[in-house]
Amino acid sequence: MGNPVEIREWNLQGLPTDGVSINNGVMVSRGKRWPLMIDPQAQGNKWIKKKEGKDLKTLKMTNPKMLLILDGCIRTGSPLLMEDIEETLDPALEPILLKAVYETNGTLKIKLGDSEVDYDKNFLFYMTTKMPNPHYFPEVCIKVTVINFTVTFDGLEEQLLNEVVSKEIPETLQKRVGLMLQLADDKKVLKQLEDKILKLLSESQGNILDDLVLINTLGESKETSTAVNERVAAAEVAAVQIDAACKQYTEVATAGSILYFVVADLANINPMYQFSLFYFVRIFNTCIDKARKSPDIDIRMNNLTNQILSGIFQNVCRGLFEDNKLTCSFIIATSFQRHNQEVSPAEWSLLLRGIGLLDMSEKPPNPDPDWLSEKMWDYMYAIQMYSPDRCHDICQHITDHLEEWKEWVENDRPHLLPLPRAYDEVNMLNYFQYLLLLKGLAPEKLVFAIQEHTRRCLGENFIIFPTATVAELYADSSRSTPIVFVLSTGADPTSALLRFAQDLDMASTMGIISLGQGQGPKAKKLVDEACKKGTWVLLQNCHLYKTFMPELEKMCEILEESLTVHKEFRLFLTSMPAVYFPVPVLQNGIKLTTEPPKGLRANVLRSFLPMTEDQLSDSSKSSAWRKLQFSLKFFHAVIQERRKFGPLGWNIRYEFNDSDLETSTTITHNMLELDGPIPWDTLLFVIGHINYGGRVTDDNDRKCLLAILEKYVSPPLLEQDYVFSSSGTYRCPQDSDVLDLEGWRKFVSSFPLSELPEVFGMHDNANINYMSQEADKVLDVVLSIQPRDAGGAGGKSPEDIVLELAAGQEQNLPLPISDESAHPDSFAVNAETGLMTSLGTCLSQEMARFNRLLKQMTVTLNQLQKAVKGIIVMTGELDDMYNSEINNQVPEIWTKGGIGYPCLKPLSSWFQDMLLRFEFFRDWVEKGIPIAYWISSFYFPQGFLTSILQGFSRLNMIPVDQLSFEFVMQDTDNVDDLTEPPEEGIYIHGLFMDGAAWNYVDMVIDDQQFGTMFVKSPIINFIPWQDKKTNFDKYHIPVYKTSVRAGTLSTTGHSTNFVLKIEVETERLPAYWTLKGAALLTMLND
Repeated sequence: MGNPVEIREWNLQGLPTDGVSINNGVMVSRGKRWPLMIDPQAQGNKWIKKKEGKDLKTLKMTNPKMLLILDGCIRTGSPLLMEDIEETLDPALEPILLKAVYETNGTLKIKLGDSEVDYDKNFLFYMTTKMPNPHYFPEVCIKVTVINFTVTFDGLEEQLLNEVVSKEIPETLQKRVGLMLQLADDKKVLKQLEDKILKLLSESQGNILDDLVLINTLGESKETSTAVNERVAAAEVAAVQIDAACKQYTEVATAGSILYFVVADLANINPMYQFSLFYFVRIFNTCIDKARKSPDIDIRMNNLTNQILSGIFQNVCRGLFEDNKLTCSFIIATSFQRHNQEVSPAEWSLLLRGIGLLDMSEKPPNPDPDWLSEKMWDYMYAIQMYSPDRCHDICQHITDHLEEWKEWVENDRPHLLPLPRAYDEVNMLNYFQYLLLLKGLAPEKLVFAIQEHTRRCLGENFIIFPTATVAELYADSSRSTPIVFVLSTGADPTSALLRFAQDLDMASTMGIISLGQGQGPKAKKLVDEACKKGTWVLLQNCHLYKTFMPELEKMCEILEESLTVHKEFRLFLTSMPAVYFPVPVLQNGIKLTTEPPKGLRANVLRSFLPMTEDQLSDSSKSSAWRKLQFSLKFFHAVIQERRKFGPLGWNIRYEFNDSDLETSTTITHNMLELDGPIPWDTLLFVIGHINYGGRVTDDNDRKCLLAILEKYVSPPLLEQDYVFSSSGTYRCPQDSDVLDLEGWRKFVSSFPLSELPEVFGMHDNANINYMSQEADKVLDVVLSIQPRDAGGAGGKSPEDIVLELAAGQEQNLPLPISDESAHPDSFAVNAETGLMTSLGTCLSQEMARFNRLLKQMTVTLNQLQKAVKGIIVMTGELDDMYNSEINNQVPEIWTKGGIGYPCLKPLSSWFQDMLLRFEFFRDWVEKGIPIAYWISSFYFPQGFLTSILQGFSRLNMIPVDQLSFEFVMQDTDNVDDLTEPPEEGIYIHGLFMDGAAWNYVDMVIDDQQFGTMFVKSPIINFIPWQDKKTNFDKYHIPVYKTSVRAGTLSTTGHSTNFVLKIEVETERLPAYWTLKGAALLTMLND
């Protein structure tokens, strides 16, 4: 359908040269309906703008003058491009989309709004959307031609191949273009001759043989046809040779295409990780130019691939936060492996999503249930089934050589050791199988294996991330390319930028504005002046001025298009991550993330940087002042670094900053200058409750903060042998009274590079927990950006897997809980008052909640199956549910609006847990009050405990506000050991201890065993108690529903995730357990 000459013209106007894009171009120009282009990379948008030139008018649906501009274009026949279309179209566009043109008095007209408009036949209408996956309803699709301009892997590979060929063998590309144009001309000549012959034949009269013109034309046609056919044959031979020459560089283009799709997906991790295709191609071409030359094609190809990989990665990496750099490297490494089929879809899905659909009927017996949990053994069996080529006998091998496998797993660095009995060599494992084995057997060591896997696949440069300098950014920038500093709390790039500006003599003329309300006009004026004079502009804190962002986008567009901007002009922007920051600015700008240093040593060292010698000794109580300054800096670093342990460190991640430290230091100085002894209690209150405590919203976090502060602001601090950690590694220097500022910095520099949990008062298991979280974080981020596909399950399609999962879940759904066959005790009614007991009311409320969940699951599972089969429309909610089923996640449609209960388990575990909850409540309803209550099963355990107190209150005529619980720990955690209810109160079971264990000999809270993260809590006897007095010698261990611990702050001042505190006996001070983050959980994550 496409004319080669016309297509060549489109390519020159910016249409990509791959087949998909050319087909799209044909559809745009030949389609009967107006085109709606899905164009996230703006390829179609830029082509239309160049194709239509200056006559084109551009418009957005948000423009208040939309109808007026439409009116003008329709009357004058000007082409119109409507950009950034959303999922719904303005009803006013209906007549235009339907081309509802009619004739009145010989004039074409169309209805637009309330008026009739003269219609010019030359009018063209284009629409584009940047949404990568819009859901257009059928009523929209039937009115437009939906054209997907989203770049495809093969399409981009073809584009990049043309880029490589144009630089490496440009003469070959010119030959290809020449052949194409020659063939087009030849076909045109033949067509003209055919038309001429047909015309002469139709006009000929009498004997055809007497028509000399016709005879001559036929002869000429034969000669021309013979010549053309010879040229076509020669062209076909040449085309094969040209294609062979071009295909030598396919490997380079493939590497570029793989890289682009990794880079494009990064925007799903953080809204600031935006990179346009045009920006990517520009870097790609720069890398080709930088790659080392070689006459040997294989060496040259290797140089090109390596340069493209490292060059693009370094360029992208400097715009990523530290947490995401290894993730990016890992995605690149595994993308190449999956493309080369070194990693199967089933193995990839097993690493990210878990086991999924797998028949466990032939699973061999677990050789050591004490060491290998059932879930770990299931995972080993899954590896055996999903990696049959290499791990077909892994379960048998572990069983036969159990002790050797234990040694391998318990080694500090199993990721660097060969597998027991050289299993990796014998079975020719690639390193990806190591990842699977470590995820199943030692997930806390998986993050090191991910790092090693990336190093082996890509090299050291992809796991060691150098810090980019402002000079490097400046070298890559231009007058039209803004430099964007992506901020994080505690980091400010301004000083580094000013130092660089000083070196280039630009600091004196540099304009700096911190954006905020009313600063927009000033910023515009400053940029306009700088464009003329060639100076620099820094616009700080763009995230604070949301309404100015569209204006900022326009300013950057003008910079890109204008030819009058001074070549020395540069625009610098700083912003925290924000979804409303202009995407085009991010895509085409140069980005650099700025983060404060990580680690205790770096944090303390950083707080010494702005200090002077005068500040160090400026006190009448110099000795105490020096130690207190240091201890406050150390305290500030500890509470910040404690955040890395997640909920074990803080329930809520607080953003403590330098102003907290400065204020606390100033107040401490003022307090020391008062006459009399040091007011320790006042310092503790002001620093702990006000300066730092003002940020803390969780009551248990406040207790933790004060427990930490007491280590650093207390009289023992002034003693010579006082240490901050049990190992003695962290302390004040011995000569703190005379040490100068440089001496303090050297002392801090002597601290270990990475700190052990003991400095935070935490167990060594906290590090295991931290490493597991880091590995989960990497895998969760990788999973979050995966396209909709699934591996494994015998090569089934994603649709088949979802249908099988949904049908299986629907089939296994329990029946609703009904009170028709209820036991008399379950909903007992008080004979005197005629009211149901508090416990019965609680049961009926829980029953209603579970039945509501069941109803929602029944309806949505049925709808999902119909939607996948195409019987009903796949709505946004059902689409999300589809993705959740594929990714083994609980669908949001089951949990939103209070339908579901808080739970962090994956879908497979969640479903089994849900069945057990139904079973518990069904037994309660039908068999009467249980001997012990499974507290984990309740939607609202707080309400259940309140109902126990209310029942006791009504029975004994005691005001409920005078009641609380006394707790008696039992000597077992197994509910089957109980034969009857307690004499007083109730038994509670199902809790897990996090950050602590239980000593059944002394019946006290105790330290965990190394490597054992959670243990079952003893069964607890909850006894209602009147006017109970708090015992501060016991540890008040908080109970949380999930391991996240954080929730919504309720009116009680507690998180909605918080249930209550239980007093437990302890041989240590309660603060010891507070620092360890010891708590009880109603459920685990899996």
